[in-house]
Amino acid sequence: MRRYVLALILILFVTGLHAARKVTVKTRIKEAYTALKSSSGQEKIEKILFDSISRPGVDNALRAEGYYVCALLEQSINEDLNQKAYLKQKLDTLRLFKSVYMMYDYVLMCDSVDFARRYTDKGRKILARHRANLLGGGKFLLKAEKWADAYRYFDMYLSTMTDEEDSVRVRLSYWATLCAMNDNKPYDVLKYVRTSMDNGRSEDCAVLMEYMCRAYAAVGDSLHWIDSIKEGVGKYPRHDYFFLNLMDWYIRHDELDSASTVTDSLIAVDSKIPNYWFAKSLIALKRQRYTECINMCEECLKLAPDYAEAWYNKGISLLNMTLNEKNNRRVMELYRRAEKPMEMVRKLQPHAVDRWGKPLYRIYLKLNRGEKFEEIDRLLTAN
Repeated sequence: MRRYVLALILILFVTGLHAARKVTVKTRIKEAYTALKSSSGQEKIEKILFDSISRPGVDNALRAEGYYVCALLEQSINEDLNQKAYLKQKLDTLRLFKSVYMMYDYVLMCDSVDFARRYTDKGRKILARHRANLLGGGKFLLKAEKWADAYRYFDMYLSTMTDEEDSVRVRLSYWATLCAMNDNKPYDVLKYVRTSMDNGRSEDCAVLMEYMCRAYAAVGDSLHWIDSIKEGVGKYPRHDYFFLNLMDWYIRHDELDSASTVTDSLIAVDSKIPNYWFAKSLIALKRQRYTECINMCEECLKLAPDYAEAWYNKGISLLNMTLNEKNNRRVMELYRRAEKPMEMVRKLQPHAVDRWGKPLYRIYLKLNRGEKFEEIDRLLTAN
C-alpha cells in the first residue's frame, strides 16, 4: 500500500511538472503578445520565451507557436528600428539587419516542428516582406568584411530561394563562396562554389575553381582535389595553379608519361607559356635526360629570362652530366657552363642558400675561382 501511495505521488508530481511547463510556455506566449501590442520589452521577453520553448518535453504545437511569436517579436524590433531610421535617429544598423535574419531563423524553426502547418502561410508572409532586407544585410556585412556573418545571410537567402532568377543565385553563390574562402571555411566554400561558376566570366571562374581545389585539399579529399585540378587544366590552362599542381602530383607519383602527354598537348595549343617548357625540363630531369632538360630550360628562358627554377634545372643537369663524363676537358667545360645558371639562381633567389650554396661551392672549387670559392665557403660555414 505504501509503495502504491509513493508511486501515485510520483506520478502526480511528474504530471504536475509537465502541466506547469505547459502553463509556463503558454504564459510566456501571452506575455509576448502583450509586448507586441505595447511595442515594448520585445527583446527581453523573446529571450525568456525562447528559453522556455527550448526545454525538453515541450510539445511541438506549443514549440511551433513559440517560434512563430519569436519571429513576430523580431519583426516588431525591426519596425521600431526602421522608425528610428525614418526619423534619422541614432541607429544600430547591425541590429536592424540581425532582426531580419532572426525572423527567418525563427520561421524555419517553426516550420521544422509545425506538423499541423498552422503557421506556414503566416510565416511565409513575414519572410516575403523582408526578403530584400535579408539580402541587404548580407551586402552590408560583405562590405564591412565580416565574412562569417555575411556568409550566414547569403546562405539563409539561398537556402530559402523560390522564385528568384538563376542569375541571382549565381551572384549570391559567388558572394557566399568569397566569404567562406576569406573566413577559411572549406566546407562552406564547397557548398556554393559550383553554382557560383555558372555563367560567370572566365577569369572569375578560374579563381573560383582554384578556391574549390584549395577547399578539397583543406578537407583532405584528395580524390576530388586531383579531379578538380585536371578539370582546371582543361578549362583554364593559363591559370598557373592547376597546371603546376598537376605536374607536381604527376611527378611525385612518378607518372611521367601522363605529365608529358598533358604538357605536350598544351604546348601544341600555346607554345608561349614558360611553365609548359619548365615542366618539360622537370620531366626530362627526372628521367635523367640532361641534354633534353637543358634544351627545355633554354626554351623556357627565352620566354622568361628570370625564371629561377629553369636556371636551376639547367645548372643541375650540367653538374649531373659531369658525373658520367670521363674526358677531363669536357668535364671542365660542363662546370664552366654550369657556373652562370647557378649564379643566376643565387641572384634571383638570394636567400635560398640551401639550393645554390653547395652547387656553387663545387663549381668554384673545380674551376679554381679563388675569391668566389672563399666567399661561398664562409657563407656555407656560417649556415
